[in-house]
Amino acid sequence: MRGPSTSLCCTAGTVLFLGLGICAGTVANSGRTSRQSIDAKDRPSLIMAPDREFSATSYVHTKLPPDTPRDPHSEKWVAALQNQIRTHYGIASVNIDQYSPPLYVVSDDQPTVRVRAERTGSANWRFEPLQQQWERVPLPDGFQPSSGSDKEAIVYQPSTAHYWEFWGMEKSGRKTVNSVGQTVDEWRASWGGKIDKLATSPGYFPTTDEGYKFGATATGLALLAGLITIAEQRHGEIDHAVHIALPQAQRSRWAYPAQRTDGEDDDPEAIPEGATFRIPSNVNLDGIDMDPYAAMLAQAVQRYGMIVRDTAGAVVFYAENPLSKGASHPYFGPGGILRCPKGYAEAACYPDGNNRLRGFPWHLLEAVQSRPQQ
Repeated sequence: MRGPSTSLCCTAGTVLFLGLGICAGTVANSGRTSRQSIDAKDRPSLIMAPDREFSATSYVHTKLPPDTPRDPHSEKWVAALQNQIRTHYGIASVNIDQYSPPLYVVSDDQPTVRVRAERTGSANWRFEPLQQQWERVPLPDGFQPSSGSDKEAIVYQPSTAHYWEFWGMEKSGRKTVNSVGQTVDEWRASWGGKIDKLATSPGYFPTTDEGYKFGATATGLALLAGLITIAEQRHGEIDHAVHIALPQAQRSRWAYPAQRTDGEDDDPEAIPEGATFRIPSNVNLDGIDMDPYAAMLAQAVQRYGMIVRDTAGAVVFYAENPLSKGASHPYFGPGGILRCPKGYAEAACYPDGNNRLRGFPWHLLEAVQSRPQQ
């Protein structure tokens, strides 16, 4: 059984983000933070660590060796990726306020509550294997999923190493009782899953022996595995692989670490979901004129790779959704991560209309040899 086939990132979300201005800021790196949680609107973020958030041997934390073989399709795939950027808004972007999940890091004493495995418009739909994973979820006070049609969210409890992710999450309109006897709003979601031991996770939801494909993304890659967290952006360094979405991906094939695909391109040589791109290790990133934000991403892509996670309305990365507005917005508020280098916020930071990904060396990418998985 597959999860929802709907693309988990949409044109509408990308357009809105471009309207807000991805270029609205520099990386807040005037002094590197310690590796501790950072609050965003009173919610802790985190800097992911190997063998705590995903296994040290997972694709998430494994650095790509310099001699990693190129895929035979590398040249064609890199050209296709650049063409998709040109033909979809002419610019790549980063999803933040929509179509990217908020991250709820919760304490060990957070009351738990059942989240219904239930779908809007399909009142009779139930799936017990998924429901069993959501019987005791530590939803925090003030919980809300991302805006936009995907309505996704991450809940992570470090003290137990339990991790949940949801897609299509919303209030059911009913009430329920939580683990401490409080009557609270009931939430439901259309798909997602739970990882019991995040420290040993490979960074994706393995297909079960029964054929179940859990997880909120179209590929089964864990939402958190390639998410750029607020804490990491403030730290100025991303020490793990990053996820991207593309407008077109192959329909009939996917590649490790993906577990499935929502691609619709019938070309057998189109980019498969799960494909990993990198900047070769011999490229001197310091010698390329890039915005500091683009340079931070480029370093992560060079070391760990950039994995195709979903289809979308444009080429996009995923950053932690702050669910904030105004002065408290960690990206666009005063001193925010994505304010323009001169401190202002607008739709483009540079005279050529470019954004905070200015100078990212898309043309220097290569695809590493893929491992087909079906």
